[in-house]
Amino acid sequence: MQPETSYLSRVRGVPLLPYERVAAILNTESGLLAEPSSSGRLLVATDRRLINASDSGRTRITEMYALTSVSQVSLREDARRGLSWKHWASLAAGGLIVYLLLGYWLVDRLPEVVIPVINLHAFALVIMALVVLAGWLFWRGLTQAGGRRLQISGVNWTLETECVAEFQDLQEFANRLLLLQSAVGNGDSVRSAERQ
Repeated sequence: MQPETSYLSRVRGVPLLPYERVAAILNTESGLLAEPSSSGRLLVATDRRLINASDSGRTRITEMYALTSVSQVSLREDARRGLSWKHWASLAAGGLIVYLLLGYWLVDRLPEVVIPVINLHAFALVIMALVVLAGWLFWRGLTQAGGRRLQISGVNWTLETECVAEFQDLQEFANRLLLLQSAVGNGDSVRSAERQ
């Protein structure tokens, strides 16, 4: 694969090497880009190296890896975080049974501790708080989308990042990166640079 012609000379303050061309720019939040963005985490694949640049407020991190050291790219997309509705239904049924058993058993054995402001027994308040917490966790588990993760491994290093970008953009970036790595391994990048 021949990288697209890019007229960039720097990526987030990192100067490109002579004859180095940018082939793919991935912003982990917005996906593949034609030009590097000024904020967020960028993964830049050139025909010679992989550049990882993140800028969050006061902290700026830039890591560079030789393209020849890339050995594996893996993508992961989780459909949904949290428990399924079947797990929650069985958890709620079990909680109700435990509440009824404990409630009837403990009602005569515990001293009455009444919270004066709301006129409620402390045991009932704890159970109510647990029910509200379980409801919130259930709602969060249903509405929270799954995550995407991109992991690039090399010789003695691993770069792993969570991504919000579309899964297709992650696949396209991974394909371009591996094609570039294969071309560099075969010496195509060096030959094309010498021809220019």
